[in-house]
Amino acid sequence: MESPFSEGLAWYRYLSLQDEFINATRYFPFEKAHGQIWSEFFGDLLVKIGNSVDSFFRNMLKDPLFDLFPNVIDLKKKKRKKDINYFRDFFEPIYQLSGAEVVVVYGLTLYDSNLISPFAMFRENKNPKWWDAYNHVKHTWFDCLKEATLESVVGGLGELFLLNVLHKKSQEYLIRYQQVIISDFPETVTQILKLDLFKQSMIGVPRNWDSYNFIAQTPLFMHFYRSDRD
Repeated sequence: MESPFSEGLAWYRYLSLQDEFINATRYFPFEKAHGQIWSEFFGDLLVKIGNSVDSFFRNMLKDPLFDLFPNVIDLKKKKRKKDINYFRDFFEPIYQLSGAEVVVVYGLTLYDSNLISPFAMFRENKNPKWWDAYNHVKHTWFDCLKEATLESVVGGLGELFLLNVLHKKSQEYLIRYQQVIISDFPETVTQILKLDLFKQSMIGVPRNWDSYNFIAQTPLFMHFYRSDRD
């Protein structure tokens, strides 16, 4: 079986969850002031999002691309449990996930400053707040359903969106077959060159291309790719 990233399965899973959320916004005000509203619907959606993020990370671990990274070599020697802490120590040094930001572009009003950083807690070696809520709701539904909030769902969806638009094989799929990753560089730049640019940086694009904007966008989120300073 081909990779779920290169086949687009991971991306369509994200789109399915995004559509569920957007359809539900007909019934609640999508703005930061209501970030703590909770519901059974949010609980179900949060569990599906969390399961998808967990599966995404686990499939990423199979990619031999990472085998030469020093932090990965060290981690594999320790035989640690594959959990969110392992994922953080594995992927944070590679993708600098804690610095990746998402603009929330959907809704009748701006969602707070409409900018979120789903992985920001990785910088402090902690779990994202939404991830803790997901685990609590998944394993102790009745006691912790109130943690299934609008804020938690947006954080989880933002994280799943980022993983899709940063992963190399997923990027290739999005560039080849979807109108998700766009740029303001000249139209004469070919798809092949765009693919090559993204292969040169794990966080975005090479620094010699930082005069152009490279953007991944859906009806709900937007990510401005960072330029690689190293």
